[in-house]
Amino acid sequence: MTGPAGPLTLPQIEAQALAVLERASDAKVIAIQTRTKAAWPDAIKLSGRPFRLRWCESPLMAREALSSLEEGADEQAGAGLIVLTPLSARDLGGDVVARLARAQVFQPDAWGMVQQLFKAREVDARLGRFRWMAQLLVERSSMGAYPPVPNGFLDMDTAWRHVLGRCLSLQAAKPDAAMLLNWSLGADSAGYFEALPDQAKAPIAAWFGDSAGAVGGLVMCCVMAGNTQDAVPLGLVCGVVLSAQGEGVHELAAAAIRLERFMGDKRIGIAEGRAWAKDAARCLKTLTPALRHEVIERAEWLLRELHVDAYAHLSDVLPLGLEQRLALLADALKAFIAGPATAQLQVIEGATDSVTRHAHADPTSTRMLRVNMAVRLCRWMMAERPDSKGSSGRQASGFAELAQGYAHQGAFVDWARFKLLGGDELPGLSSAFVALRDAARIKAEAFNQSFAKALQVWNREPRAEPACMPVEAIVERFLAPLAKQSPVLLLVADGLSYPIFRELFEDLETQGWDEQVTCAPMTLAVGIAALPTITEVSRTSLLSGRLVVGAAAQEKSAFATHPALVGASRAGTKPVLFHKGDLSDAEGLSSTVRDAIASTQQQVVAVVYNAVDDHLSGSNQIQVRWTIDDLRLLGPLLGEARRARRVVVVTADHGHVIDDGTVQRGQGEGDRWRLPSGTPDASELLFEGGRVRTPSGDAVVCTWSEGVRHGAKKNGYHGGASAQEVVVPLSVFTPRNMVLKGWQVAAAPQPDWWAPLEAALPAGGPETPVLPKKPPKAKPLAAPTPQIDLFAGTLPEASPDPAVNWIDALQASPAYAAQKALAARVAPSDADVRSLLEALAARGGKLSKAALAQRLGMPAMRISGFVNAARRVLNLDQAAVLVLDETAATVELNRELLGRQFRVTVR
Repeated sequence: MTGPAGPLTLPQIEAQALAVLERASDAKVIAIQTRTKAAWPDAIKLSGRPFRLRWCESPLMAREALSSLEEGADEQAGAGLIVLTPLSARDLGGDVVARLARAQVFQPDAWGMVQQLFKAREVDARLGRFRWMAQLLVERSSMGAYPPVPNGFLDMDTAWRHVLGRCLSLQAAKPDAAMLLNWSLGADSAGYFEALPDQAKAPIAAWFGDSAGAVGGLVMCCVMAGNTQDAVPLGLVCGVVLSAQGEGVHELAAAAIRLERFMGDKRIGIAEGRAWAKDAARCLKTLTPALRHEVIERAEWLLRELHVDAYAHLSDVLPLGLEQRLALLADALKAFIAGPATAQLQVIEGATDSVTRHAHADPTSTRMLRVNMAVRLCRWMMAERPDSKGSSGRQASGFAELAQGYAHQGAFVDWARFKLLGGDELPGLSSAFVALRDAARIKAEAFNQSFAKALQVWNREPRAEPACMPVEAIVERFLAPLAKQSPVLLLVADGLSYPIFRELFEDLETQGWDEQVTCAPMTLAVGIAALPTITEVSRTSLLSGRLVVGAAAQEKSAFATHPALVGASRAGTKPVLFHKGDLSDAEGLSSTVRDAIASTQQQVVAVVYNAVDDHLSGSNQIQVRWTIDDLRLLGPLLGEARRARRVVVVTADHGHVIDDGTVQRGQGEGDRWRLPSGTPDASELLFEGGRVRTPSGDAVVCTWSEGVRHGAKKNGYHGGASAQEVVVPLSVFTPRNMVLKGWQVAAAPQPDWWAPLEAALPAGGPETPVLPKKPPKAKPLAAPTPQIDLFAGTLPEASPDPAVNWIDALQASPAYAAQKALAARVAPSDADVRSLLEALAARGGKLSKAALAQRLGMPAMRISGFVNAARRVLNLDQAAVLVLDETAATVELNRELLGRQFRVTVR
């Protein structure tokens, strides 16, 4: 190989001299040929010896340098000389050459020097065409010695790894697209590439195209065009411009052409651009928050520069896209409220799916909670429309049925609508939430009026039964029988409304608890507060076991001496009640309370927990999410009870209504009640006798409308006769796998409309559906399953599949019988399999685990085990007929595959 055209660099000189010293360690004079002079130092040190550097462009200059070396020999023993000259050995003369190491002028051999640097005996022959690489490896040897190569062979990948590592700070021989994208964001990356020799840039770009595929080639186009740090933002832009949902849009096609100027006028193929977008989105997730923000800002600026920022909703990763998707959802919500229809609901479902798929849609955020609650309210409003009623629809009659309807349906409605309070940072979405709350409130008000009138009748002759249990009967009729079976903890959450109860205990199952219901008849027990629904009346009555007006001291005494509880307790240990002041000490939950719950002798323990009631008078500037972890002392209380294997009975003295634009009207003895005087107005009812107790007698005027109050404005109020205040939870929880005689594990409590009504997009459908400005016409939704209509009776039963006999054919097939035999005792009954198939078929083949549990009347915790057992029967030859996705918490039936596997016709 010939020497380089330009002057030798110092690393090249050092490498060549070291190669000579490797073979002749005592060499004193080394001559190296180089075309031109450069600014070299006067001396260097090699192998521990000093060497002078002298430029000698004539034989005379060479002789003078040699003479100087000899004259200074005594001053510096072992010193050497490196002669740098453009002359050949013949030009220097025989007397000079005779004094040179190995009697020659060394021609610089770049790969030879590299071979020496890596202690290699042989170099990969494919590297011969990369002379620029050899020069770079020699020059970058100044950054530190190279490690000797194994087996003495310098292969292609090793050479590339070192040249990329030392020149571009890329620590890989064949970087993939992810590495290249991350590298492009480095502050020095563009400078590293620009500093490369011109002859190295194109081969390196080609190498990256081979190692990182089409995306690597596109990244290098950005780099070559001087837009290195735009590689990731431009990839995100491709996710919009080249989106599958944007095909045929003229503005996007024009933007794709304008995008080429950032790529050195290179055209971006559709498949390559979409791959680039996916890799850029993955890269974005790995960045620090600050760098991610910069990249996103640049990508959104580029969209505006290309005049297609209005299509940002096609992106799953840009925040601007999420804002646009939320704006489209707001439009869909407003259209639905203006004229509820199945097609409009389907548009909302699609828009919500698109929002939840966005990378910035944090499923744990308050914003996404509100989005989900809004779509649930729309499902509920659609389900209870009069035109949804079938011939079996009937009006809810009787107070007990209305109370049960509120517990099963209305509490979830209130949970959803009150979560919309606070709105959203997008004004359009906030106004949609307000309109949705107003629409739901009209229906809730109508229900509350009917409920209060039914309560007025029931109050004259109240009956104690699990479906409608007066709070004063809870101790004798409910708590004492449980205490005879097992140690119990009565948790009285002051002011706990049914909506907050459902939110608060939503995740109790994951903490090792099962909710129980009575077996005969299988009924969800609910409590009914005394009137007025205030602590002095309702809580004292609950803990005393009789209607009475009192305070904490009276509650303690009455609870400890209640005959039914004393009869269920062990000899020498009375029932014990702890109030707010008893619960905590310096270590958190009081040791006295812990000891009482843990005691095997203490059969009955009760705790009054005031977090909810205290919140009603607190700040309305805080958005509260009711979780066990966030409520001080509640988690430790339940933890102690679980370890002690206690049955926990959760109830409340009364509920409350949330302040949502309430109006102060007149004056009263309480927030929502007053003593009789004058004629009750349209928002009030007079209650006399029965379960009414006040300090002045047994008559009271209570407000039923949630929009009215008598006192100063607060977070919430109680004392009235709305369902929110009167109906209270009365639920029994047992530690996992604990058996209670006469009780069984409750089915999932969520109503049918709590989960999506339609199956997800079929396989092969678009990943991100286009969100049109005008809602398209859609196929009607399947009718909902039977459920109590909160305001008008039961909802219609879903029509059976017209070809329902496919299940009969399936279960009669030889393949099904063989599968059951293989599954043996694990196989579920035919009736259970039928219920599973019908439930899935009614919703297009896919349901969430919670929705499936509700439809099958099965505890949510048992769904996974049941579905896995059914898979043993239905997944013939391990085909994915029935799929359980634990991550997404969904169950899906592939009816087409089922038909092929079992040779039955499934329509």
